[in-house]
Amino acid sequence: MTTVSGYYGKRFRDELEAAVAEAYADELGATEVTPRDGFGALGGHATAASRVADRVRRVTGAPVTARSVVEHDTVERVAAHLRSLAPVDSCVQLPAGAVPGAVNLFYFHSASGNAFAIRTLRKHLPVQLAGVRAAGLHGERDVPRTIDEFATIYLEQVLRVQPDGPYLLCGFSTGGTIAFEIACRLRRSGARVGLLAMFDSQPPDPAVLSRLGSEEDLKRGRLRELLRRVGDTSDAEVSPGDAGVVEALRRSHALAEEMDAETLERQLLVFARTLRADCLYEPGHYDGEVHYFAADTPVELVPAWRPHVGALHLHDIDAEHYEYAIFADQGFRTTFAALVDEALAGRTDAG
Repeated sequence: MTTVSGYYGKRFRDELEAAVAEAYADELGATEVTPRDGFGALGGHATAASRVADRVRRVTGAPVTARSVVEHDTVERVAAHLRSLAPVDSCVQLPAGAVPGAVNLFYFHSASGNAFAIRTLRKHLPVQLAGVRAAGLHGERDVPRTIDEFATIYLEQVLRVQPDGPYLLCGFSTGGTIAFEIACRLRRSGARVGLLAMFDSQPPDPAVLSRLGSEEDLKRGRLRELLRRVGDTSDAEVSPGDAGVVEALRRSHALAEEMDAETLERQLLVFARTLRADCLYEPGHYDGEVHYFAADTPVELVPAWRPHVGALHLHDIDAEHYEYAIFADQGFRTTFAALVDEALAGRTDAG
């Protein structure tokens, strides 16, 4: 089994790596930080280590110290240290310095299970950003099987973080579908939804059920995709427990050094169940406005959402089906920032 590391060379594997990298970038003035970058190599010093540790504590809840930042040095090794310390009871990830009860933009995960990509917009949006990662991603509970189950878990946590509206909700791919279901429930309860945005989410399509693979088929397909990305182009059947699979993914940085077959199996399960939940979902009706950003999704399929919403606004953008590509698009940033501004202004207008 041959591997190359280019695909995952600069990609974060979970919210902990993203949080550490964000702290390094902001506190050390770096324009770009990758998982392999070290605190010392970026010009870190004792005072900065204390600031980094404080930021990471506030984001992750882990009791990280300045000494551990200096000793572990690289983003990935500090994150590996955090994985044994950070609590996993909540799926909602708030930024450092989050204001209790403030309005948040809640960003729901796709089939990857992660929601930290929204942090790339933290300097472009005038609102507190909260990513919602997949329930069960860290083994803290069984992974849900339906959009209804995902929404039930997340809505309780959203209300705990922000008891009152307006609620600003968005999500990429399956995350947009989850955001839609939560918006429906909030409106039924009488809460105010200030914004609902979907980024390349699966339009309702009964025909998709005929193409829906089993959970095991989706897990195997996802594993083959991961291996292809790191240079293994063989057609041999593999499983997360096969000798060499985890090691190949570690060498290529697709998995962190301390991640094992159980971690990989859990990630594959999140992927499979999230995709199946999306395909099996039968949307109700949301009586508000939906802003749909179509990147890879053919625009002619988007109107399938129209019978399920009060109003549908289509924004066609030139990007691949990848959240980082969408968020990097200047047209998307300009349009989406304006929508967030309008939603926040609506709160003021409503008193």
